[in-house]
Amino acid sequence: MDACAFERAAPEISMAKIRSLSRAALASLSLLAACSSSGADDSAGGAGAGAGGQSSSAGGGGSAGAIQRGGASGLAGALGGSGGAAGGSNGLGGSGETSGSGDTAGASAAGSAGESANGGRGGASGAPSQGGAGGASDAGCGVSPVTPNATPQARQALCYLYAQYGKHILAGQEENNDDNAMNYVFQTTGKYPAIRSFDVNNDKASSQCVAHTKTGGLCMFGYHMGLANGQDGYDSSMTATDINQVLTEGTTLNTTFKARLDKTAGELQPVQDAGGVALIRLFHEAGGTWFWWSMQGGAQYVRLWKYAFNYLTVTKGLRNLLWLMPYDGSPDPAFYPGKAFVDLGGADDYAGDGNYDPLHSLYEKSVSVFGTSMPIALHECGPIPDPTQLQATGTKWVFFSVWTDNYPKPPSNSVDHLKAVYTSDYVVTKDEMPKW
Repeated sequence: MDACAFERAAPEISMAKIRSLSRAALASLSLLAACSSSGADDSAGGAGAGAGGQSSSAGGGGSAGAIQRGGASGLAGALGGSGGAAGGSNGLGGSGETSGSGDTAGASAAGSAGESANGGRGGASGAPSQGGAGGASDAGCGVSPVTPNATPQARQALCYLYAQYGKHILAGQEENNDDNAMNYVFQTTGKYPAIRSFDVNNDKASSQCVAHTKTGGLCMFGYHMGLANGQDGYDSSMTATDINQVLTEGTTLNTTFKARLDKTAGELQPVQDAGGVALIRLFHEAGGTWFWWSMQGGAQYVRLWKYAFNYLTVTKGLRNLLWLMPYDGSPDPAFYPGKAFVDLGGADDYAGDGNYDPLHSLYEKSVSVFGTSMPIALHECGPIPDPTQLQATGTKWVFFSVWTDNYPKPPSNSVDHLKAVYTSDYVVTKDEMPKW
């Protein structure tokens, strides 16, 4: 049965049958939003906002009519606009779609953030006038991407990350122009990372990201960008480069810099064409003195960031980008471009082989720069912080991304630890992601 046929048949499905579906099957029901029409099923409760995965048993939210309209799991709640059924004991509540009218009468018309007693994924709160568990529209979740005219998928992804922040952490894995790291994770844990991370210099990055996007994942792009002597790559990225010349139109360095940004856009455009979202962490480990973009201080770094932002979004017309500010292990506010140019905060650190510390001090330093509401990621790491310690210390990294090569493996991450992370209720893997 295709998604639209399922949607038409949804009123015939009992809530008991809905709750019996697997987590992955429920997550796939987010596809039904594309089949629903605006304003349908607006009866009391039917399109009212369900408490996405908040209750420990069924009930307390929308009826099967809400499942017909939105039909996603609580994990996909950030995508919803109108209504959804409350989750069962596994916290898999329903979310709605962006265009429906969920402001019908009923006690649950506003929708609440979903969170079951045993860690089921829920949606973000939705405004009463929007209904549902956290609509993907600006009014639904209260934030918009800084990218001008961002794609609906980019808006949905940002709302989703806000909804997960402080409730769960997404699993991420960097690749080295192959699938070895991802495959190792799957072979070891039976799960795939929610986020795959790539370097623009890797010629397979774009196609890898498109494939990951089509199966529900998110992607992140960094770049060991080199400019000196016309070279590109890791070694050149660590060569001192005059940023004044880089940003002066018509100079050799400026021409090279724009060519590098064109290369970046060439990797990101196919992702946009495929309906995917790209988290971008250009000029990573800001504040350090080893990469040329950080060697000349915060003011020059900010100039560089804004130039790249305008070039990629205005000149190149990319609309699927979420901008992550990628600090090193000592976040310095002098390097921060400001909220008008940043969607997500970030810092990185390698705690040492087998050290699964939550890095709470680094997280708090990051909060001092980004504030308490913007999601902050551990955008690069070796050992993965222990999920139990993350929760116990209130260290709210929205995702982690393990470096490539041998870092997913011992001695950085033991086999037992990797399994414990990827099977934790606190950790979101690709099979638990909504479909964009």
